[in-house]
Amino acid sequence: MLTALTCMLAGCTNNAGNDATPVPRRHAYPRIETADPVFTHIDTGIGNLSIGVNDHAVHTLRSANDGSSRFIDVNYPRFNSTIYFTITPVDPATAGQVIDNRLERISLNLGGADAELIEFDSPAGFENKVIVSRGDIATPVQFIATDGHSLVVSGTAFVPEASAATADSLAPVTGMLRRDIIYALKTMRR
Repeated sequence: MLTALTCMLAGCTNNAGNDATPVPRRHAYPRIETADPVFTHIDTGIGNLSIGVNDHAVHTLRSANDGSSRFIDVNYPRFNSTIYFTITPVDPATAGQVIDNRLERISLNLGGADAELIEFDSPAGFENKVIVSRGDIATPVQFIATDGHSLVVSGTAFVPEASAATADSLAPVTGMLRRDIIYALKTMRR
């Protein structure tokens, strides 16, 4: 009984003098400061389309071996993350098939995780869908945009640590990638 009383008293602190020492949490994540939203437009090389990308990122343009599609990799080395854009020329006969393929890919990437869907039209005439996962997946933000007759722009943000960390700990990075993708889609121009 004396031992139990001693243990209880040892756990009490005197806060009257504010001399309590803070105790760190067992596990914490570092605060992530994201890149400022400063953008520049780059030419995609297809259909006179330009896309706004963050100046703090490094972008690379590539073409498919057959020249049918263009790829833009927007890499954020500081955050170990990349936004992958695919620009695919289509015609009214192939647009539906390409869109269905991209939507299936998005669904597979989600793997059943809950997601938020953001839909909007851009001044350049594109219908846009941005899908933001609420789960701990490596592709937390995915998107597809189409003008319905000549171009489909699709892609994903890739964060390799997302599968090892919680969505909350990477929320600042996911928010930055979401912001940059929405900016790119809203400001696409020809």
